[in-house]
Amino acid sequence: MNHENAKHYPELPDSLRGGKLLPLLRFFGPGAIIASVTIGSGETVFASRGGAIFGTALLWCFIGGGAMKFVQVYSAARYITLTGEHPMERWRLLPGPSGWAVWALALLTIGCFPLWLSGLPKMLGGLVVWIGGLEGVDVWGDPRLWGTLFVGAAICLTMVQSYGALERTQTIIVGVLLCLILAATFAAQPDWLAVLHGSVVPAIPHYPAWVAGKYPLVAARSAWVEMGVYLGAIGGGSQDYFGYIGLLREKRWGLMQDSTSLQMATAPVDIADDADNIDRGRRWLRAPLADTVGSFACVILFTMAFMILGATLLHPNHIVPSGLQLLSVQADFLTQMHANLLFVYQAGVFTAFFGTILGAYELYVRTTHECLRPVSTRIRQMSISQLRPWVVAYCGIGGVLIMWLGGNPVQIVTPAAILGGVFTCGLWCLLMVWTDRRFLPPALQMGKSLFIVNIVSGLFLTGWGIRGIIDFVGSF
Repeated sequence: MNHENAKHYPELPDSLRGGKLLPLLRFFGPGAIIASVTIGSGETVFASRGGAIFGTALLWCFIGGGAMKFVQVYSAARYITLTGEHPMERWRLLPGPSGWAVWALALLTIGCFPLWLSGLPKMLGGLVVWIGGLEGVDVWGDPRLWGTLFVGAAICLTMVQSYGALERTQTIIVGVLLCLILAATFAAQPDWLAVLHGSVVPAIPHYPAWVAGKYPLVAARSAWVEMGVYLGAIGGGSQDYFGYIGLLREKRWGLMQDSTSLQMATAPVDIADDADNIDRGRRWLRAPLADTVGSFACVILFTMAFMILGATLLHPNHIVPSGLQLLSVQADFLTQMHANLLFVYQAGVFTAFFGTILGAYELYVRTTHECLRPVSTRIRQMSISQLRPWVVAYCGIGGVLIMWLGGNPVQIVTPAAILGGVFTCGLWCLLMVWTDRRFLPPALQMGKSLFIVNIVSGLFLTGWGIRGIIDFVGSF
């Protein structure tokens, strides 16, 4: 039964009225930011490192991890489109002390920002040292100096750029790199049967014998921790996804066009339940579906390509990207096609990494806003532009300090990857099941398939995260 103040979904744009696929591509925008933010570390570094160490044996986990994170993100994007509310606003109503779940997730998520934004600039600095041939050249051979300069540049651009410019830039980066790396993958002529086997047959992670002899520091890490870092870096983590859901407000899909209230609701959103309105709401879901499918299709393709290249070109030669060679050894991925493509690889990876850092600053501003607005009246009343300087300063100063004090970039991002990219992602999936059933009318709740895969994804990611945390803490 409809109430007088029940909300109705706005009229659909023409691109959502029909059943054609091509018009849906125009809804791919915020997802490009997510894809580009993860290319820099997740695919470029960790997928190829995984292929170098394990060959194609763990492709199944990379593909499955990307698919699970798609489920995580789409479920939340679906909810905010249908209700105009970020799911975080409802998680403050979980049984127990007021807002405890929001505070826990916010602290775990926001605490990881400087770790990501210290490891990534240091990797980019190492790339510049390699490109310029500056190894051992006094101050200019220190990747931390270059990393600090790039942090400063990213902060300046974040403070002046518009959301639209960021979205367009990151879309171009994703498209160009995807074409190049897919071409390199086919040129490498991998063992496609091994690729198929690794993609569908689960295998437990264990190091080959040669790793202990040639890379003792790698072998000293638990294989579960190593794999946890891959799983956490691939496709990003909660630190990115909270902000991504916030970015969707810019698109004003569904009831996001009517989400202007600063008051925190306690009752479910009152949605008109007549057949026409319910049908219109379901059709609005094509917009976030198109965006998230486009984003994670790029993520999974990048992941597979870089891991296959690592397995084909690095694994047989017992070469593992590490230290200052995290990016340089992958140059063979393109130079195998033509020597002159070395410059293309260097320019492409530099652009990808700087795009990752640049996109991360803006995402983290949105993440902070969405994480704290349910439990802080002050944050809720602040605009994004008012909050941006505080978050950018926290990330920039904290990241630079950790970069100068920390060690290996892989070690720096390890706790952030396991906590933010695996453990909290699993909790997110499980919480979305509760949120969906508690606050959506039956006609708009998840279907059986999406409901089940949320539970499976939540249990897998949470369990893997707990195992990774235990092994990581036990390594000290």
